[in-house]
Amino acid sequence: MELWLVYALLTVVFYGVGEGLSKEPTVRLGTGRMLALYSLYSVPIYAGWFLLFNGAGSLSGTGVIVAAASALCGTLGNVFWFKAMESGKASVVSGFTAAYPVVTVAAAVIGLGATLLPLQVLSIAFLLAGAALLGFYGDPADTPEGRAWLIPMLFAVLFWGAWGVLEKLAIEEIGFAGNAGIYVVVSTPIFLGLAWRDRKMPWDREAIRSAQPILILFALAGITIFLAIGLGPVAVVVPLTTAYPGVAILVRRLWMAERMSFPQKVAVGLAMFGAVLASL
Repeated sequence: MELWLVYALLTVVFYGVGEGLSKEPTVRLGTGRMLALYSLYSVPIYAGWFLLFNGAGSLSGTGVIVAAASALCGTLGNVFWFKAMESGKASVVSGFTAAYPVVTVAAAVIGLGATLLPLQVLSIAFLLAGAALLGFYGDPADTPEGRAWLIPMLFAVLFWGAWGVLEKLAIEEIGFAGNAGIYVVVSTPIFLGLAWRDRKMPWDREAIRSAQPILILFALAGITIFLAIGLGPVAVVVPLTTAYPGVAILVRRLWMAERMSFPQKVAVGLAMFGAVLASL
């Protein structure tokens, strides 16, 4: 099995379990505080990577610009995703997230000259079909906010889609370690700024404790998807990692007692089948 495929599958597990458990602490803590807590794990990991592997030695003007653009898109995607998670059903938001590879694949094929084999096209079709079902047929119960999650989720899809291509270009320009350092410099002030905005709100200690394993999983997923994109074909890696909403749905079902509708069950099956095809 290719190494990039191992990292991509680990990303599916880490993101899937993390997203499945993230709804409750996100509602109780808010977007800014969740991201600030996330930075407690991500900053030491990425900064250590940068320092230990001499990331400064690979920096170039063009590379820094591309890496900064990638980091900004990824950071804003995270911000809008957490905003969507605050107001939407976890199963629906997680499912709709999987639409972002449409942007990445289109940009990779058009801008990078990437090519897809027929089997890869078929796998992407199954993954996106599953994403569509998950996005539009979420939890059977209605939420008081209606579809307030939709606008921030659309922005998350666009920013993450752009991030997928920019990340590949940045890694090619300045390597893994250099890119990790730029991500810390760009993302940390934004995360902390959002937390500072909510500084007058009381901290929920129980929610903080429950958020810790989730944020660790997200930090690990940030590393594995970073490596998968750098080592593998971006037009295949990114769609493959969209199988994680299926894992999130299963977590909501098994651990959080959320019921799955028939469309959700079909969507999970489509996504899993597409992931298998992508790995062949």
